[in-house]
Amino acid sequence: MRHIFIVNPAAGKGKAMNMVPIIEKSLKQLGEDFSIIITERAGHATELAKEISKEGLPTRIYPVGGDGTLNEVVNGISGDHIELGIIPCGSGNDTSRSIYQVTDPIMLIEKLPRAQSRSFDLGMINDRYFLNIASVGFDAEVVLQVRRIKRIPLISGSMAYILGVITALIRLKHYKVKLSIDDGPERPADLLLCAFANGRFYGGGMLPVPHADLQDGLLDLCEVRALGRRKILRFFPAFKKGQHTQMEEVHLAKFKTLTLESAQPIPVNSDGEVIEEARVSIKVLPGHIRVLVPE
Repeated sequence: MRHIFIVNPAAGKGKAMNMVPIIEKSLKQLGEDFSIIITERAGHATELAKEISKEGLPTRIYPVGGDGTLNEVVNGISGDHIELGIIPCGSGNDTSRSIYQVTDPIMLIEKLPRAQSRSFDLGMINDRYFLNIASVGFDAEVVLQVRRIKRIPLISGSMAYILGVITALIRLKHYKVKLSIDDGPERPADLLLCAFANGRFYGGGMLPVPHADLQDGLLDLCEVRALGRRKILRFFPAFKKGQHTQMEEVHLAKFKTLTLESAQPIPVNSDGEVIEEARVSIKVLPGHIRVLVPE
């Protein structure tokens, strides 16, 4: 078994790079075959994961970075010979919260090389995979703003999120869309946001679907109807704690496939990577990826 660590030097404002000597020391002590590759640009982790997968050798790939780095690797790996280990070094690290009881990267570097892997579901939104959560609307706009704000020196992840929410509130939009779930009839919706959850956490620890399960063969929908600014300010504290599920503006459902259409492109978030699309198609791929899970 070989172990390949794909490190994003920009993740966690240098935190990921600080893991390099720790990885070297730990893997040498274990006597394992390992290599460390530093990414050079956006999308490089996907390219590397594709190249490694094509070699056809039993390999454990470890993205060392944030959820964006993880998402890049997930979109590059393929084949039963590849197992995924997550070394969370970003500002949110929401995917690892949904899978691991321990999220300290140093402890995971020690534990994951000897851990067993388990099968987990993947989500797919248009032509991209997501392991954790995809979404459209206000929260995707927040992610877009947070990504810009995090580039500012000395701004912490939590502060960037607060500023991102404020910026998105100033620019508040409602999203008129058409939804169809599991090939059912199309219906209109006036949305604040719509989350498609495989994992439980996103946005730095918010809980759109507190009981989402990455191994149940389904995705969870959290649909939130349009709200005014004042009500949004009351809504988000409950949303962060997972206490919003009984609100009249919130609709939850489980699904296998879903399509959403808008008259114009709207922000779409996939594990922290944001693009704009007018139509999205979401589906679950049951047991599609093997992830290392420590005891």
